[in-house]
Amino acid sequence: MNPSLSLSPGYVTVLSLLIVGLSVPTRVAAHDSWLVAYKNVAALDESVSLAFVTAEVFPISEQAAKPERVAEWVVLQGGQQRKVEGYAVEKEELAANVKFDQPGVHVAGIAMQASFIELPANDFTEYLEDEKATAALADFRRGPRDQPGREFYTKSAKTFVEVAGGALLKGFSKRVGHKLEIIPLSNPCGWKAGDNVKVRVLRDGQPASGLRISSGHEGLAKHTYVEHATTDIDGAARFNLSRPGLWFFRTHTIHTIREQPAYAPPDAPKADWESFWASITFRVVEKNP
Repeated sequence: MNPSLSLSPGYVTVLSLLIVGLSVPTRVAAHDSWLVAYKNVAALDESVSLAFVTAEVFPISEQAAKPERVAEWVVLQGGQQRKVEGYAVEKEELAANVKFDQPGVHVAGIAMQASFIELPANDFTEYLEDEKATAALADFRRGPRDQPGREFYTKSAKTFVEVAGGALLKGFSKRVGHKLEIIPLSNPCGWKAGDNVKVRVLRDGQPASGLRISSGHEGLAKHTYVEHATTDIDGAARFNLSRPGLWFFRTHTIHTIREQPAYAPPDAPKADWESFWASITFRVVEKNP
């Protein structure tokens, strides 16, 4: 991961998100996606490699997303949102190098353009069953048995970098502005093996209750998770971090749509469904003896 890029001030409202952890059957060719920092603790002005990875086994990327599919890639630093520029494909990753010139815990976030997919009825049913999307499944089953699932899916992902010992600066809780977004409620750069940690899921900036959220770590088989939880009335869920290493949380929502969404290109096929996916990645360290 060597492409260099500059950071320029800017703020963009994010309208598209990232498909994260789409654990549908392999025959549907689904992949999970994450934003990974190859170093989550850095010095001032140290180059930090970021990668948007698409894979079935976390976090080994199998194919690189095309740069033109990125709606927005930003970092939050010192209360300002800065646009990441110059990202490029490197082997199977969409990669970028960034530098931070202020201490603190900073957020990096990526959002992708919405994509269209059409699945045969049986595959779409299995996808909804696998994701425990009970309301969407009931709605889909009320339609014709042979009707395919036509969906726009959008992807978003975040990661965190602690710079120059900035653990006391609560940059980790800053919103990027994704439609569906996971907010850690304590510093993820300080999470240790054995910790019980809490996160909140926001949908359109408001607490999202009743959403399924999953955790996992490197070394697991494809589409395998450690825990599942359902967000409470405040959009919060709690997880145990059982071991050190690279981890993720991911969640999503699936909705029936009656009209073509505003974000759809003019020549896009008609869709009946839309889904929004969100994830965060972070590194868990050994607990002090």
